[in-house]
Amino acid sequence: MTVPNGLTLARLVMTPWVVKRLHDNPRTWPTAAAFAFSDNFDGILARAGNTRPRLARLGFRTSEFGRKADPLTDKIFTAAVVSAGMHNGVIPVGLGAASLVQKAAASAVTLWNESRGVEMEVTTVGKRAEFATNMAYGVMFIATSLPPGQRQWVRPVAIAAGGAGVVAASYAAYTYFRDGRSSIPA
Repeated sequence: MTVPNGLTLARLVMTPWVVKRLHDNPRTWPTAAAFAFSDNFDGILARAGNTRPRLARLGFRTSEFGRKADPLTDKIFTAAVVSAGMHNGVIPVGLGAASLVQKAAASAVTLWNESRGVEMEVTTVGKRAEFATNMAYGVMFIATSLPPGQRQWVRPVAIAAGGAGVVAASYAAYTYFRDGRSSIPA
């Protein structure tokens, strides 16, 4: 057990509580935002041991478990937030459904590639698309706290950004599939 893995597992265990709060009241988005932001720390803590041996001995290091558990935890959290947002009308159902299908397809492609011994690096397009989509969802939740005059223009912009993010993430998943299919396992 490493320190970053402990943080990842804590995020996984706390996901139902955070999402229940969002489901019941979309204006509790600051809790979810802080929770989502905490995802950055497990990677930072894991890499700290790469350059500082004393920290590595204290449990600040990367692990194969963390490499698999962190993205899985992120996907579970994001899918749960999207589902809560679709349920309470914060995220349009069509956009949320397209996002969930895209994430499931990308996960299936990753599993397929890894089952064949093909390790794929996340592309810049994939990273930026996920960031854009997740930020758009966050803005949709934030918009629930805005006055109606601001909400009427913020929400459509966030929906457009979310849609563009889903399209770009779908393209990234396609490239993982295409490149994985043509790769020869090492």
